[in-house]
Order: sequence, then structure tokens, then C-alpha cells
Amino acid sequence: MVAIMVEEFREMQRQLAGTLEDYETPEFKRLDGQIAHVFDAIYQHEPQTAEEARTMAGFFLDLIGDNDAGDNIHLIEKVRTIVEDCSARSDLPMEIVHGAGI
Repeated sequence: MVAIMVEEFREMQRQLAGTLEDYETPEFKRLDGQIAHVFDAIYQHEPQTAEEARTMAGFFLDLIGDNDAGDNIHLIEKVRTIVEDCSARSDLPMEIVHGAGI
């Protein structure tokens, strides 16, 4: 679900970039408002799976990188690695040991 919202945001962002010279037009303002709405929906979303968590983390890191990649690119890549490694481990099935009351 969140991957669809992220792709929708990115598509609107591409459209908006193509209309920057027309920032006073109703179309630009409408698209800008839609982008803000989709971003808020992504921001408020609670990830339900490790894949959604990876998607959201990647999305936010992309936004940070687009705005401030110069000095922080190595930190951004390190966070991506940590998120990928940790979420991959959480996808493994949980082994029940010592009966766990079952």
C-alpha cells in the first residue's frame, strides 16, 4: 500500500518539476496541494511489514538525499544498509522454542 503512495508522490513530483515556471497557476497549486496530501499520508502511515518499513525509510532517505546529499551521502547509505540488513532479519520466521506455552 505504501509503495503505491510513494510512487504516486514521485510521479506528482516529476510533474511538478516540469511546471516550476508556472508556480502561480491553479494547476501548479492543485498539484502542490496533492503532493502535500500524499506526503502526509505516507508520513502518518504505520508500516505493517518489513517491506513497507524499507519502502518508507528509502523514501525519506531519498528526500533527505535530494535536499542535502553533499555532506550526508555516506550517512544516508549507511542508514540504508542498516535498514536493509535489519528488516531482512525480521522477515525470517520466528522459531518457537521451549514450548512457549503451546
